[in-house]
Amino acid sequence: MYITKANFKRIFRLLEVPQEFKFEDVVLWTLPNGKVAKGDRKSSKEHVFSAMFSQKEKDSLLALKAFCKGDKGFINHVYKKVDNPKDSLRYIQAEKKPVYHSDSNCPAMKSDYERVLIPEQIISQGKDCVNESRKYWNNNLGLREEDNAAFVAIINARFNLYPPIRDFDVKTIPNSGSHEINDNRSVSQINDEITDIWNEFVRWLKEKQGRIANCMDFGYMSWLGNSDEPINKTIYRGTEKELKEQLVIIHSYKQKIYKQLQELYIRQFIPDLDVEVSLLQSLGFEPCFFCVSNEENHGNNV
Repeated sequence: MYITKANFKRIFRLLEVPQEFKFEDVVLWTLPNGKVAKGDRKSSKEHVFSAMFSQKEKDSLLALKAFCKGDKGFINHVYKKVDNPKDSLRYIQAEKKPVYHSDSNCPAMKSDYERVLIPEQIISQGKDCVNESRKYWNNNLGLREEDNAAFVAIINARFNLYPPIRDFDVKTIPNSGSHEINDNRSVSQINDEITDIWNEFVRWLKEKQGRIANCMDFGYMSWLGNSDEPINKTIYRGTEKELKEQLVIIHSYKQKIYKQLQELYIRQFIPDLDVEVSLLQSLGFEPCFFCVSNEENHGNNV
């Protein structure tokens, strides 16, 4: 069975690990000095590597590791089934239940379909305006293809948008495509790359006093570095401006390490993974309409 990369990642975004759940394998990564960095809820006080990730991020990484190792019991225990996906009111096409594909060449999985983001000026007017804009948008797709500037002008006038959007303000998210492993790096090579990133990060931490302590105390909330939201704590080293500047850099390193850890788990364990249809269905996935139709048509032609 095949699922898109977006849905593959979606599995782990939707995980809600209960407080009482204990991971059998809580190791995120083995540090260059041989010490293991853990992912349980006590580990944030043990080492800066564990402290820099939020518990949600650690749970997601550990869940990915468990999934790639084929630990179906864990997935079934903690996965929040997607019975009725919540409408985020952010897209022209509302979210639907995830699907799995039986054909790797399915046009729905390989398509260049784009998810259109609803302009913030419409979202701010509420749910009714969002739903009305969806109808209006879908009924005028022909005009958008012929003359996008004219289409946008009509949207501005129809919904009294201020400030008005321009033709290049219409943002889209492309289809993620299937998750195919075409990375030729070995497990040891990926591990070496994580080590290089980590060593570079450690050198940066040690360049200035207070950075290690700030990372231990605030690394898990590094997203605040690029936010206007104030840091609602009074004990930190330096000014809030300096702390946020540090969080931006911490977040950058953390994203690099997080991405490489995902690749490490996939490369190390995915060869033994056999995702059964029953598992995907238990997680709320539905069969792809196009794949099923193709199979039925093929069966009728035999």
